[in-house]
Amino acid sequence: MRASLLLQCLGGCMGLRINKSFKIAPGLRVRLGSKSSSLGVGSKGGRVTMNSRGRRTTTVRLAPGVSYSTSSSRSGSSRTKPKLARSVPEVPAAPTVSAPLGPLIAPRRRTIDGWIAADLRGVVVHRRALDDVRIPLAQLVSAELDGKELTLKTSDVVTYRLMLTTFSAARDLHFVETLARAARLTQS
Repeated sequence: MRASLLLQCLGGCMGLRINKSFKIAPGLRVRLGSKSSSLGVGSKGGRVTMNSRGRRTTTVRLAPGVSYSTSSSRSGSSRTKPKLARSVPEVPAAPTVSAPLGPLIAPRRRTIDGWIAADLRGVVVHRRALDDVRIPLAQLVSAELDGKELTLKTSDVVTYRLMLTTFSAARDLHFVETLARAARLTQS
């Protein structure tokens, strides 16, 4: 009783916030705050949290640093938003007019100064403050991935070296393999 009265008194002070978390049992955690309290059930892989204001949040960990969260309130309105735990630079929403993209054959990959994408007509390299470059699949003679460095060579002896900044090496490799298959650089 005294603790809750103290929380109310101190919580009303401007700028002062109180937040205390207690582990009650394995997978069960209670958080007491000056404005709201919550009960969380689950582990690092997945958790359901209900707070005193009626919000229920379900979080599923997809990979290290990446989670998917769904939140809804008592009124029934629900919103879903993916959350990234890591700070990742924003990817431009649409390519410039100089090299419009068609349907993608592999997911877009981020580079240090822009992005790279592949559609059925070729590879588009977008770099900030420069025009987009389209490399037709017929002109692509090699696509190599060494760590995070992607090297593309064309039949007119132009080499593009791009440093990927994505955090999924498997997706980077999938991008290069899909690109190589589309350009018929590999068998099958």
